[in-house]
Amino acid sequence: MAKNELVVGEPRLGWFIDGNADTESIAVMLRDTGKTIELTVPLQGMFGSDDPYARWWSHGVVFGDDPDRTKHSYRPPKVLLMHDHAGGVALVGCRATGSNNNFRVGQGRIVANFAVLGGQSLKYDKVNGLRVEVPALAAWTRLSSMKVDVTTDKSHRVQSVQMTLTNAPEVKLARPMNLTMKSTWRTENPRGSFLAYEGVKLETRVGAARSWDDHLRLHAAVLDLVSLAAWRPFGFAGVEVLREDDPVMSAGGTVMAEKWSPVATHRLARHEPWMKEPRFLFPWGEIGPRGVARWLKLRSEYSQVVGPLMSVLRADDRWSQSSAVQSGIALEALGYLIDVKKNAGAHLNSRKQMNFKPALQVVLGDMAEVPLQDTAAWIDRADAAYMGAKHPDRPQPDSLVMLNTLRENLLVLRYWIAQQLGATPASLRQGLQTDPLASEFEAID
Repeated sequence: MAKNELVVGEPRLGWFIDGNADTESIAVMLRDTGKTIELTVPLQGMFGSDDPYARWWSHGVVFGDDPDRTKHSYRPPKVLLMHDHAGGVALVGCRATGSNNNFRVGQGRIVANFAVLGGQSLKYDKVNGLRVEVPALAAWTRLSSMKVDVTTDKSHRVQSVQMTLTNAPEVKLARPMNLTMKSTWRTENPRGSFLAYEGVKLETRVGAARSWDDHLRLHAAVLDLVSLAAWRPFGFAGVEVLREDDPVMSAGGTVMAEKWSPVATHRLARHEPWMKEPRFLFPWGEIGPRGVARWLKLRSEYSQVVGPLMSVLRADDRWSQSSAVQSGIALEALGYLIDVKKNAGAHLNSRKQMNFKPALQVVLGDMAEVPLQDTAAWIDRADAAYMGAKHPDRPQPDSLVMLNTLRENLLVLRYWIAQQLGATPASLRQGLQTDPLASEFEAID
């Protein structure tokens, strides 16, 4: 039996189900273009007034038989199904895009946010469970399913190797949507060899189905945390979803097991294999589940800080002037929020506002450990870089100074967050030695 998967560039031809009992099933083409999940629907052409699907691509057109657009459908449902020889695919988050037609025939294109491979239900706009594999989380937490025992002789030559693979106890990370972390493993037996793979997955699971955004918000938050710890834009290696009313069924219609279906998508950050293991500014052992819960709260309460910081990390050009401005915005917001939340606004001016330099002083005053030797000089540099970028009448800082100031700004922000989550000064000093932001930029002669 063919594998139910989407291979980039390879079309799948199958039958279309839109959930409308009044429309006939038609043949459609599904493919992953490398950028989008795209479904192509055949149309009857420019004068196919009876075509049940053509109106999905009729934006701006007035129909004499339905001038108020109340009798017919003018956009595709959010969830559609396609079936072919490999199985069913539930397309989620569907929207009509371009179309082409002539007098006799045409085609319309639908783009979906997610393709649930094996999905048999039109209810996949909400799911009971969502889990993602995060290789970076495995590297940070060192959660492992593998135990290897090696036996050697008196000459220290290996006599035997015993490998044990077993699921480690799941780690409960946070109460919202029962967020947990689990170790996973699988094996392969290619000719003449044995391969074992292990990983770490995040999972949300609820009794009443919730939207994809509700699930993904928590997964993205943990991904942001591990990315922040290493200062690398990590991604997901795989996504699976569960609907409890779409289980694995036997040929006779008996429920056999719950079904976690793989998902194809271009909407989420993808894992990019690395050449070297990532290094982390602060260790998982000091953060743990309690730190994750703190992070979820901090991410909400200090969104004006975390948002700009993560936009710098995931920017195409992290070392641009716009990144320097974003780091200044984050620091300014952080100083203000700390003063309001922790200091009863003691450093606000008469207009209940805070200037940039006082904001930096407040940030430093809320830290037990700072990654800077001369904080006064940093405050002057940060102010000059931020104001120079914002105001045309201010002098622009030297490009090398700007780069190093941005580097320092980012370190201060990450240090503050790490300490709020439970990291100790000693671990931060150790982590800084191998951190990507530790070394100063130097001019090339």
